[in-house]
Amino acid sequence: MIPSPALHDQHIQALISQKRWAEAEVASIQKVRNEPESADAHYLHGVSQYFQGKLPSTIASLRKALELDPRHTDAAICLSVLLNDIGRYDDAKSIFEQANQSVAHRQSASEIAIDRKFAVKHLELADLYFRYRRYDEAIEEYSKAATLDPTSLEIRIRRAKAYSRKGYVSRAMQELEQLRNENPAYIPARIQLGLLHYSQGNQLDAELEWESVLRLDPVHREARSYLEMSREAPRRS
Repeated sequence: MIPSPALHDQHIQALISQKRWAEAEVASIQKVRNEPESADAHYLHGVSQYFQGKLPSTIASLRKALELDPRHTDAAICLSVLLNDIGRYDDAKSIFEQANQSVAHRQSASEIAIDRKFAVKHLELADLYFRYRRYDEAIEEYSKAATLDPTSLEIRIRRAKAYSRKGYVSRAMQELEQLRNENPAYIPARIQLGLLHYSQGNQLDAELEWESVLRLDPVHREARSYLEMSREAPRRS
């Protein structure tokens, strides 16, 4: 019996989350061969290559995903984060701006208002799925809400939390890093990124995020509390 594309995607994601990157690459190559016009196939292939340090081919795969689907948010996030990491800041900014513009479609004010109403409903449903630990459905609904209302930054934070709970920590990290880079003054992204670092044992990175919050807002109580908690805890090896 041939597995459905959705099940195949979940299998590849599971391999990536288990750090079985070479196996994920093999599985994603098969998906690309079977579905050459699938943006998801090229995106997953790119992610599997990224974790093996194959940066040029990673960039090529992610660009192909965006060529097939300019609205592929995950591919846009991954590619822009990667380009930012290697110092191609203008390219990184351009990639994500292009993705956002393709979603917006120059909508009229009335269309935007309607989309935001639908986004609220998708967000409510996503939160319900999240509450009952149905993270796949939650991620799907958060993504719909984010597409309909790209101005709501909180939606992306909630989606990052769902990624993390599902075990897709790297995707959660990418989401939050992109959000922080796009909106440097948006404190909740820095707070959540610090918590994610801390949960992975990266205390120094967590503290750097919370310190950056205090530079923006010296009396931010949440950041100060987290920072004190981290500094008082024994350093993890």
